Amino acid sequence: MLHSAAYTFAYQQILVLIAGSLCLFGTWVGMRHFARARATAGAIRHGWLFMASVGTGVALWASTFVSILALDPLLSSGFEPAAALAVLIIAVLACLAGFEIGSRHFTLAPEVGGLVMGAGILAMHVIALAAWHIQGSLAWNPYGMAPAAVLGIGLSVVAVNRANRPVTRWCRHGAAISLACMVCAMHYALVAATTAVPDASVALPSNLLSANLLGVAVVGAVLLVMGNGFSTYIIDLRARTESADRIHQLSFNDTMTGLPNRIAFNERLAFDAAEAHEKAHKLAAFSIDIDGFKDINDLYGHGAGDLLLIDVATRMREQLAPSEFLARQGGDEFLALTTSGNHPDDAQAFAMRISQAFATPFTVQGYAVELTASIGFSVFPTDTPERDQLLSNAKLAMQRGKRARGGSISAYSREMDDSARKRRALARDLDYATERDELMLYYQLQTSLNDGKICGAEALMRWKHSKLGMISPGEFIPLAEETKAIMEMGEWALRAACHDAAIGNIPGTVAVNLSPVQFGREDLAEMIQGILLETGLPPARLEVEVTESTIMSDQSRGLHILRKLKAMGVTVAMDDFGTGYSSLATLHVFPFDKIKLDQTFVKRLPHDASAAAIVRTVLALGESLHMPVLAEGIETEAQWDFLAREGCAKGQGFLFAKPVAVTQLPTVIEAAARFVREPAPAVQDSQATVAA
Repeated sequence: MLHSAAYTFAYQQILVLIAGSLCLFGTWVGMRHFARARATAGAIRHGWLFMASVGTGVALWASTFVSILALDPLLSSGFEPAAALAVLIIAVLACLAGFEIGSRHFTLAPEVGGLVMGAGILAMHVIALAAWHIQGSLAWNPYGMAPAAVLGIGLSVVAVNRANRPVTRWCRHGAAISLACMVCAMHYALVAATTAVPDASVALPSNLLSANLLGVAVVGAVLLVMGNGFSTYIIDLRARTESADRIHQLSFNDTMTGLPNRIAFNERLAFDAAEAHEKAHKLAAFSIDIDGFKDINDLYGHGAGDLLLIDVATRMREQLAPSEFLARQGGDEFLALTTSGNHPDDAQAFAMRISQAFATPFTVQGYAVELTASIGFSVFPTDTPERDQLLSNAKLAMQRGKRARGGSISAYSREMDDSARKRRALARDLDYATERDELMLYYQLQTSLNDGKICGAEALMRWKHSKLGMISPGEFIPLAEETKAIMEMGEWALRAACHDAAIGNIPGTVAVNLSPVQFGREDLAEMIQGILLETGLPPARLEVEVTESTIMSDQSRGLHILRKLKAMGVTVAMDDFGTGYSSLATLHVFPFDKIKLDQTFVKRLPHDASAAAIVRTVLALGESLHMPVLAEGIETEAQWDFLAREGCAKGQGFLFAKPVAVTQLPTVIEAAARFVREPAPAVQDSQATVAA
């Protein structure tokens, strides 16, 4: 109540409730916008700050005048138009300054911002009450105004602090409530500190805004605040919805190919498996891997590889029936699902259709590129009643087919599980083979074919498993390369071979094979040099053997490593020549010292005319490039005689010696002495044949 000697002003409770609700709603909208401003930067941040200031300032202005209109005067009253406009401007600017300062990052920024906002709102209330004219005069009690200022500014500081430093998601609502309480407390404290002195002789100025007209302005302000809040809510909701849709799309779709991704595949697998179980149908899962895709990336670049993947995905998608599902696992791997009813051949037919997508060559940077895909599949519930095991079975089948032959279609069988378990167990044991001293080196002597004298030996790795006994190199070497265990094993083999040669166990040179995986090691040449220094073996007595495929994966790196080895004095031999690429350009570019002729051709000598022609060609090539040739796999004296007559420099094979442990080498060397013979005289016809 506001009292005077002759007049009483009574609050209309409905208007008081409206004023409080309007203030609360407006400040809540403002705090919502302020939260957006804190989460953005630049022009967007300034835009949100301006909207927060306008929404909050207009709400404060409207609630102030609504609360004044709630006073039911028994005499005429009005408001100065300029003052009413000034109050609106002050409210918006005070909020703008408070929010701007409060969102800064110095220590007391929220408190300073709240202080500025509170001071502006206090000034707004004082000017609003001063602009209210009645038939009489208003007297203010300064002692009553002090608590109003302390309460108002204090609550304003709390509001901005909570909005800028939220502890929970409810702090924004608490900030709006604090600001609304601040406005109410400040207004009612100021009114309580004001005394009205009636004076009927006072004439009200003619330019005052009447209560009705001000009410219309307040209604307009209310609509503005509500429209501002509603529109920003709709914009924010739409932005969030679009963002959620985009995130959903990114979560369930592969961005490059447009196919569903692994997450979407898992959901579809769960649905289809449940439906197959309910309808007693069969569900086939497929694992699809593109053969040789890494070579495309290495040759044409990853950009071309990505475009090729898009083309592959498009072709496979065109093969799908409406009920079939294709997804991208990642890299060059794809997954598929199809319901096969009760016809076991349906899965095979689907795989055939996918294979047909690769029948026509692809175009990469203007070149025709032929690709194949290795496909493995497993059928639910025939192969497994477990949904999660279905895809694992399909991948196992794909990997088995890919190892055997690229471009194959492989159905899962239970025997694959047994083989896979054995392979995993071997891989696990292989990791500890070196430290358990299960690895050993066998040596096969190498002989000069001209006189039969021993000129060196090749080191061959063997694995004596603690439980399984001797494991075939054809079984554990590929596994070691696959698991990268060959890095440690290869270093051990180099060190052991150099040590055996250095202490005199091996006559002549010692040859050690280098795996393609080892060539990926940056410090390979430095590691070999360190082993030579450690063991004391002269570099000229070490020969490293590499296959052409080893260096073709990264030619610049391969050339760099081979040149380093050559500079150290290590001999470099091309192993298995006649298989793989067998490129003349490779012999020309890379600094090889020796060519090792693959045993595939040697075994067919001397009676196979085509094998003899190939061997003569390789020998002629070696002579023209000044690279001696060593023939592998010599098992008969007829083969030895043919090779020696055609000019082959060296050889190795069971004829001269089988691979044996280092402890058996003295016996084998002694036995090989029987092959020593007088050097054969040069035959002109033979030389002419070789030159031809």
